[in-house]
Amino acid sequence: MVADESRLIHVALRAVLSRAAEFALAGAAVSVAEARKAVLQHRPEILLCEVEVAGQSGLELCRWARFSSPRTATVILTSHDDSLLAQSTMAAGASGYLLKVSPPEDLLFYLGRVATGQQVLDERVGRSRTNLWELDPQRRFGLSPRESEVLEEIVLGMDNRSIAKRLCIAHDTVKSHVKAILRKIGARDRAHAVALVLGARQRLVPGPRDPA
Repeated sequence: MVADESRLIHVALRAVLSRAAEFALAGAAVSVAEARKAVLQHRPEILLCEVEVAGQSGLELCRWARFSSPRTATVILTSHDDSLLAQSTMAAGASGYLLKVSPPEDLLFYLGRVATGQQVLDERVGRSRTNLWELDPQRRFGLSPRESEVLEEIVLGMDNRSIAKRLCIAHDTVKSHVKAILRKIGARDRAHAVALVLGARQRLVPGPRDPA
């Protein structure tokens, strides 16, 4: 199943998956709410999801799916070539982090691995040259090390109580860090903060390279 606000992606994935007898697209959703209903209805073996779906966290959707449909493997299929985000996503339990620029045959190969219970990371992630000063929120926005950690958790869709538990700090401390983060990066709210961070990272990723 796929959760992506782009219906073009739905069509493309249906065409790609039709090349392999072991795969079929069970459902497609353009919003998080629609995706939740579809997951409970179809109980897909694999959920492919963009980092953000119609303004909501695809990462949080994947986390929800892992608990609401335990047999569903969650895979991020994204245009965000971001090694830090990929590492955080995989550490949070995702079965894969794949890039939309990958050739169809590579996508099928990786999904085959996921279907056997393996965790996969697209080999193209992190290949593009980036300005680490711009990529690292601690350096770019003047955040403290702890604020940088909290920001990464926010990007993953975690709420304050979940962040407190994961980082072993008090709930009120998290609230203070969030306020400081929003002020330092000039964000209106958490969603705006995520958009600023992902937007900055995405601007640093060049278009697909010609094969060597």
